[in-house]
Amino acid sequence: MKSQRLGMLSLRLDALYCLVLGSLVALTAPATESAVPLPLPLIVAVGAAVVLWAGLVEWMRAKLPQPVALRIVLTANIAATVLVGALAVAAVPVLAVLVILTVAVDIALFAGSQAIALTRLRTAA
Repeated sequence: MKSQRLGMLSLRLDALYCLVLGSLVALTAPATESAVPLPLPLIVAVGAAVVLWAGLVEWMRAKLPQPVALRIVLTANIAATVLVGALAVAAVPVLAVLVILTVAVDIALFAGSQAIALTRLRTAA
């Protein structure tokens, strides 16, 4: 896959993932409140923020030079991986820990695909 296409695909899939994940977090907040040590309004706000981030990722993909967009999203994904991983440590039920860790791994995989795309863009230039 060409570097430009890989970068575009990584950003688009990241935006779609964030849209779906953020929506699920916000909509299922009442059911998940007991599994995570966060108040309901904060869980809903986090879900809404992830949905907004999805829109921002798509905007960056369309408007910014691809290396800039990839660096910004890669940095955010590394930070999100650490935060979500820390939340998993604080989660109570084992199933909640596994679900949250799975999300952390998903985010880390997006960061990896963006790092690969950036590396390929640098070597192609």
